[in-house]
Amino acid sequence: MQELDWADLRYVLALSRSYALSAAAQRLGVNETTVARRLRRLEAVLEAQLFERTEGRLTATEAGRQAVFAAERMELEAQALTEAVSGVDTAVAGTVRVTMVPVLAHKVVAPALPELLSRFPDLRVELVADARDFSLTKREADIALRLARPSRETRSIARKVGSLDYAVFAGVSAAEPLSWIHYDDGFADLPQHKWMRGQDGDVAPVSVNDAEGLIACVKAGLGKALLPLSVGSAEPGLQRMGNEIPVLSRELWLITHPDLRGLARIKAVGDWLAGLASTL
Repeated sequence: MQELDWADLRYVLALSRSYALSAAAQRLGVNETTVARRLRRLEAVLEAQLFERTEGRLTATEAGRQAVFAAERMELEAQALTEAVSGVDTAVAGTVRVTMVPVLAHKVVAPALPELLSRFPDLRVELVADARDFSLTKREADIALRLARPSRETRSIARKVGSLDYAVFAGVSAAEPLSWIHYDDGFADLPQHKWMRGQDGDVAPVSVNDAEGLIACVKAGLGKALLPLSVGSAEPGLQRMGNEIPVLSRELWLITHPDLRGLARIKAVGDWLAGLASTL
């Protein structure tokens, strides 16, 4: 049997996180041909198909999942070695992939990032703005900031770091009565969607699929909506409606993979996010 080249496992790892040759190639800084060639070579060595195309995405087969698991362990060991032999001043270095809903990523975290990156110049943050629950177990992200406590079955470390209060906002020139701008039916389980559904008043002839869509529609004068208080209060063109008491509050949870908690860069970014969340 041909000897396995450990470097090929980097390509397996990139494919497992990117689901496409092009995205994996971009992640690794090579071309698609290189990714495909290294994958074929590894599959020939292992005598197994590692990925299959499902609904337009490359997903790992059973053999592929085993290869991905081995690659993840090697990645963690390499990271731990780097941390162990690095000096204290250079410990917070490398890439941290952080995921959260778009409104938090774009309106809260991104504006605050310069302070973190100036403190740790060797740190790189991949900010993934997505409402989906990315898997920390599969290393689709290193840290997640979420608006609900994770399932107890999820292998992760979670801590409550704050809460996100909500209030009703309208455009600055808006006058009552205003229609409610709702989320679409795919988000029927969202607490803020349920709250708005329970209020009296007309419904605007538009629906959205995220909070940033709500903000845009409210600013356009299409109606009013429930928005995060810290975001709406800082957004030009919006005014708060009603009393001073938030009408809804959601918990903020910081989630990390247990195998990563000892890495200095994970701790640094996690502590920074926790501090930021506590101010919302």
